[in-house]
Amino acid sequence: MDKDLLCFNCIRPHTFFSKTYYLKVMQDEIWISAYNNYEKPKYRIELKLTTQILWKMGKESLKAFGIVYQNNIKYFEAQQIHLEKLKNTLGGRVIYRNMASFYEPIQLIGEGLSAKVFQSIDKKSKKAVAVKMIKQEFGREEQVLDIVQTEVSILQSLNHQNIVKVIEVYENDQTFWIVQEFVAGIPLSDILKQKLASNEIKSIMIGLLNTVMYLQSLKIVHRDIKPENIIIQKDNSIKVIDFGFAANLKFGTVSSVCGTPGYYAPEVLRSKESSYNSDMFSVGVVLFNLITNQPLLKSKMQNVQQFVPDQDAADLLKKMLEVDPTKRINAQQALEHPFFKDKIKKTNYDKQDSQFPLENHILQQQEQLNIQSYLHQKCNISLDAKIIKSLRTTNLIDQ
Repeated sequence: MDKDLLCFNCIRPHTFFSKTYYLKVMQDEIWISAYNNYEKPKYRIELKLTTQILWKMGKESLKAFGIVYQNNIKYFEAQQIHLEKLKNTLGGRVIYRNMASFYEPIQLIGEGLSAKVFQSIDKKSKKAVAVKMIKQEFGREEQVLDIVQTEVSILQSLNHQNIVKVIEVYENDQTFWIVQEFVAGIPLSDILKQKLASNEIKSIMIGLLNTVMYLQSLKIVHRDIKPENIIIQKDNSIKVIDFGFAANLKFGTVSSVCGTPGYYAPEVLRSKESSYNSDMFSVGVVLFNLITNQPLLKSKMQNVQQFVPDQDAADLLKKMLEVDPTKRINAQQALEHPFFKDKIKKTNYDKQDSQFPLENHILQQQEQLNIQSYLHQKCNISLDAKIIKSLRTTNLIDQ
């Protein structure tokens, strides 16, 4: 049997009487039984991103959780500490409602063709989070749900210090919200115009290559590696964000043109397929950007040495930008390239970030927000009216 993740008693309130139930969270299911040995569970809830869990709030705390059972909502009351543990345990594994009860948007920090990202505040912990909004207007409900499921399931399967972590998923008012950790730092794209020292470039690249090597070990391809999706933190470490195009290649290649022109690999445009080594081409483009402060054009690919005088750097770029993905260097091989010979040992990089002056380039942001300052500025916050409505709307099912 699966290892139990959480067990506690809960009460199903009724008009004339209340009944005690016993809840057990396992790896793939929740069991709710009338028996304390969990025999013959009356309710069995699958843990997947088509399962909805609702929350009832008291004045300042959780009061009950709800499940959808035979087209009806069944609420169960429990101690606050147990409800909070349940919410944390299920975060990112099921879909929640009532998002406005838990998070307050502060400002728009990113926008793409299919999503917007807001810096928001967790009302309970007062910590900053990043909330990615995907509206169903960007596709049919089934398509959008599939996109959300793919991104969240991949992020849930990853555990690496250089990869953003997912916290929870919400749905309301025809909108999906993916709550992620807030990464304090600055996108690499914002410092590309500045000339970085060789060791700074190598430090960034080692972090990025370690991340891609980890993804390659799991047969996962990001499919949108570019400077905008690489955050440089104030300790000079990196964080890779936006896994909206990511795919699992355990069952072979994926067929679709995804990514950003100028960064995706030739095979993506040529055959509409992303392969195991497609991300390495994108990493090569990022390295070219860092060294030359220029975009990579096709004409430059054919004569890298003209723009990159360092022989080791030019050789590494040539191997990263190889048109044939089967001949292209992989992340582990790249980390062993002579270009990195005078850098910190790659095995220690994640534990001892290099002490270069990149911190001077980075905006000093706080994960722990100053609430008094936030309240003072709140009247000046301007968000799209439709977004506010989406955040504020409480579906009838939540009432």
